[in-house]
Amino acid sequence: MLANFRLRIGIPLNFMFSKLQIFHSTDYPLIMPWDLLKKKYYCFRNILFRSPELYKMNPSFPFKAQAAGKIHSSFRSLSNAINASTGEYLLESANMLFGEKSARFKEEYMQLSKKYYSTEPQAVDFLERAEDTRKKINSWVKTQTKGKIPNLLPEGSVDVDTKMVLVNAVYFKGRWKTPFQKKLKGLYPFRVNSTQRKSVEMMFLNEKLNIGYIADLKVQILELPYAGDVSMFLLLPDGTAESSTGLELLESEITYDKLNKWLSKDTMAEDDVVVYIPEFKLEERYELKTILTSMGMGDAFSQGRANFSGMSGKNDLFLSEVFHQASVEVNEEGTEAAAGTGAIMTGRTGHGGPQFVADHPFLFFIMHKITKSILFWGRFASP
Repeated sequence: MLANFRLRIGIPLNFMFSKLQIFHSTDYPLIMPWDLLKKKYYCFRNILFRSPELYKMNPSFPFKAQAAGKIHSSFRSLSNAINASTGEYLLESANMLFGEKSARFKEEYMQLSKKYYSTEPQAVDFLERAEDTRKKINSWVKTQTKGKIPNLLPEGSVDVDTKMVLVNAVYFKGRWKTPFQKKLKGLYPFRVNSTQRKSVEMMFLNEKLNIGYIADLKVQILELPYAGDVSMFLLLPDGTAESSTGLELLESEITYDKLNKWLSKDTMAEDDVVVYIPEFKLEERYELKTILTSMGMGDAFSQGRANFSGMSGKNDLFLSEVFHQASVEVNEEGTEAAAGTGAIMTGRTGHGGPQFVADHPFLFFIMHKITKSILFWGRFASP
């Protein structure tokens, strides 16, 4: 079942990769967990089950002809595989739909949501107790993320006109299979572009790792495995441009299919690699109404056009906002999703193997390797 689902999931992920330019307007580092986008689309396409709203969305999105039951059960199997408790990493994903209690969710919808997604939408009182409801939602997210995300919904984000909000928060904590040997003393220059430098703390590792080179894009790719079935993959262009990060070509060319090809033995092979990467922590919060509307989902947010009759017999529901927050911290021990100068030599060194020197902008992915599910996508462009 998982093998068949991997084939299906490549289609929407290719669709989502094609929309990356939507997120390029930001100057700060972007965290974009693919867990978020998969859940958003599954919420819209599948969790809402028989709502006509599903079929009014972007026509290029797949699954119209798929049997809902098969998709739901496949997704349940996928989620179980990713979240299987191995003790080697921790992945917590808090996803919940909160709707105005006067709308009254249908019992069938509640049962199917619990069966396939192990959760039930929560009826809350936006009409009379909007601020208390906001605090209640934040408290729930804080608990689900082990205290890492305590204030997902800012003040004023919900009010008496709010009908329904979807929240998503992701927390990942993993240990490197081989911890970085040490943090280099002092600060090192990070080339934001060809004219701008910033100082960072760099980590060092000399280990046998999978590494490759994407010749047509002039990009190095490196696998840093965590303990367990999860790895971080870094994609590093050869250099930067005068006024840009050098990531634009890579981001315009990447697709889920291409990524799988790059991760294969045709591109990557084990070698004795010297690795230098910066310590970093990225944390971003998004209100996704504008972004999802640009992806063809505007009706879901429009009173009078949204049709969620599969959820509520009153059919007066519409999404007010979709809130998302995620964080990733990379240090010597691993990743928690949640003075002086120096120089680093580049090229090949005396040990004979390649170097991977991430002293300029790069992309990274955290992937569950068994299911080939991308849990996080991120861009580190500036310290």
